[in-house]
Amino acid sequence: MMMKAAVLDQAQQPMAIKNVADPSVGVNDVLIKVRACGVCHTDLHIVEGLLGGLGIDPFPLIMGHEIVGEVAQIGVGVTHLKPGDRVGAYWSFGCGHCRYCASGKEQICTGNHGYAGITQNGGYAEYFTVDADYAIPLPDEMDFVDAAPFLCAGLTMYSGFKNAGLRPGQRAALLGIGGLGHMAIPIAKALGAEVIAITSTEAKQSVAKELGAHHTINATGAEAGKKLREMGGADVVLSTTLNTEAITGAMQGLVPQGTMVLTALTADPLPIIPIQLLFAEQRVIGSLVGSRLDFQELMKLAVQNNIRPMTETYALDHANLAHERLREGKVRYRAVLTPN
Repeated sequence: MMMKAAVLDQAQQPMAIKNVADPSVGVNDVLIKVRACGVCHTDLHIVEGLLGGLGIDPFPLIMGHEIVGEVAQIGVGVTHLKPGDRVGAYWSFGCGHCRYCASGKEQICTGNHGYAGITQNGGYAEYFTVDADYAIPLPDEMDFVDAAPFLCAGLTMYSGFKNAGLRPGQRAALLGIGGLGHMAIPIAKALGAEVIAITSTEAKQSVAKELGAHHTINATGAEAGKKLREMGGADVVLSTTLNTEAITGAMQGLVPQGTMVLTALTADPLPIIPIQLLFAEQRVIGSLVGSRLDFQELMKLAVQNNIRPMTETYALDHANLAHERLREGKVRYRAVLTPN
C-alpha cells in the first residue's frame, strides 16, 4: 500500500509531495491514520540544516512531531488500544530504564532511541507508526486540530512551568507571545498564576488579554525588566524568544529566588552575571518538552479550563506554504497540516 507524504530529501530544499510505502506495523506498534500534525519551528530548523550541524543525517525524512489521529491497525501484542481510538503520538522515544526515564524525565533520556519527525519519519503523512506505549488516548472533548499543538508547543510550556516549580498565587511572565507563548498564557492562568505578557507588538497585547493575561508589558530588553520590577517582579519568567538581549533584559524583572526558563532553540551565548544570581538566589534553567505523564496532565488541564491553541490549517499538499508562512512570521499562531 502507498500513502501520500511530504518528504524532505535534503536540508536547504523544499519538501516534495510523494507517494511512499505505508509504514510497517510491528508486534507492539499501532498504525495511526493522521488527522492533524502540527508544524513546529524545529521543523524549520531541520530544513535550514540543524541536524547536519549535530552530525545527524536522517534524510530522506518525513518531518512532523505533533501527531494526532485514529488508530487504524494494531500489532498482535497490543491489548490496550483498538482501531478507531483517538490518540496523540508522543515523539521522544526513551530507553525506559536509565535514571531519567525511571524518574519520569524520559524527555532527557541518555539512551534515547530517536525522535519522530526529527531523526526518524513523522507525521507529515497520511499514516504514522509508533510503539503503542507512545500512543496516548485523547479526550473526546479535544478536536484533532486543537490537540496537535499540545504535543510540543503546549507541552513545552506546561513542563517549563512545572520545572520552574510555579505555584498558585505566584507571578508568571511570558516573554514572546507567538506559537509557544500564546499557549503559555492560559496554561499559566489555569495553574493559578498571575500572568504577565511581555511583547513589543500592540496587536499581541490585545491577543494576550483575550487569552487571559492579567497584565501586559509593551517593551523589550532592559526596559521590559524595568517595567516588570515596577510591577513587583515575577517568580517565573518563561522565554520563548531567540533574542538573548530580550532574555537578559527580562531576567532583571525576576524576584529573589525567581526562575528564568529558556525554551527556544538558540545557540547564541547568554551573558550572565553570577553575583546577581548569587545574592538574589535566582536560577536559569533550560526546559525541553515534557513527558508522557505531563501530556496527560496537560490534556486534563486543557479540557477543564477550555484551553485551545490559535491555529491555521493547511492540506498536506501545501506543507511548503505552511513552512514559508511560518518562516515569514505570518502564521497566527500554530500551523497544522491535515493529511486526511
